[in-house]
Amino acid sequence: MVLPTGFGLPPVPYLAALAGGTLVVSALLVALDPPIDQRIVVALAPWMAIGGTLHALGQPPIEVYDPVLRPLFGTPSVYFTTYVTLGTVWVLLSLFGVRRGHDETVSRNLGLTGTGILTVLLVLAAITALRSELLALVWPTVAVVGAVVLSAITLLLVALWRTPIIVRTRYAAPVVVFAHAFDGVSTAIGTDVIGVGERSPVPRAIMDFAGTLPTAPLIGEGWLFALVKLVVAVAVVVLMHQYLEDEPAEGSLLLAFIAAVGLGPATNNVVLFLFTPV
Repeated sequence: MVLPTGFGLPPVPYLAALAGGTLVVSALLVALDPPIDQRIVVALAPWMAIGGTLHALGQPPIEVYDPVLRPLFGTPSVYFTTYVTLGTVWVLLSLFGVRRGHDETVSRNLGLTGTGILTVLLVLAAITALRSELLALVWPTVAVVGAVVLSAITLLLVALWRTPIIVRTRYAAPVVVFAHAFDGVSTAIGTDVIGVGERSPVPRAIMDFAGTLPTAPLIGEGWLFALVKLVVAVAVVVLMHQYLEDEPAEGSLLLAFIAAVGLGPATNNVVLFLFTPV
C-alpha cells in the first residue's frame, strides 16, 4: 500500500466538477502566461498551507463542513479544490495586472491574497477549538519555531558549504527547506508527543525502523523522518539550482510542487494540534 489512509476519489459529480475546473483554470493560465520565477514559489507558499488547513477543517474533531461540501476537502480532492481556487485568483490578478500594465506585481498580490485567506482560515480553526474547549497553542508553536530554527541552520550550513547554490536559489530554497523541516518536525511531534498515528505508509515505515534503534527510548521515532525530509529537501535544492537558473519558470514550478508536498501536510498537522490540549 503506497497511498495514505483515507485516500479516495469523491463521487462522480464532484470529480467531474474538479476535473473540469482544473482543465479550465490550467488552460487560462497557459494562455495568459503570467511571469513565473522564484518569487512565485514564495507567493504559492500560503496557498500550500491553505490546502492543508482546508483538509484539517474536515477531519475529526473539527468537521466544520456541511455534508454537501465535505467531498471537496478530502484526499485527494482538496488538492484540486485548492488549485482551482488558486488558479482562479491567479487568472484574475493576471488580467488585472495586464490591464494596468503592471504584471510584475502579480506574484506579490497572489501571495498577499493567499496570506489573507490563510489567516482567516487559521482564525476560524482557533475559534472553533476555543468554542470546543480544546484550544492548544503549545505544540503548534513548538512545531513552527522548531521548523524555522532547523531550516535556518540547514540553509546556513549549505551556504557555508556551497554559497553559490543558496545565492541562485535565494527565494525558492528557504521555502522548500522550511516546508520539509515543518513536515518533519510536526510529524515527529504528532508521533512521539501527541501519539497520533501516521497515515502515510512511507513515513510510517521510516519511523517504524527508527523505533527499532537503541535511540528510540531516548528520543523517539520521529527524528529520523525529520532528518530524511531535510536531507531530501537539501538534495533537491542542490540538484536543481543550475536548472532553476537555466529554466526559471519550469524550475520554479517544480520546486513549488516539491515544497507543497511538505507544507500542505505540515499545516494539516498543526491545525489538528490546535485541538489537542496538553
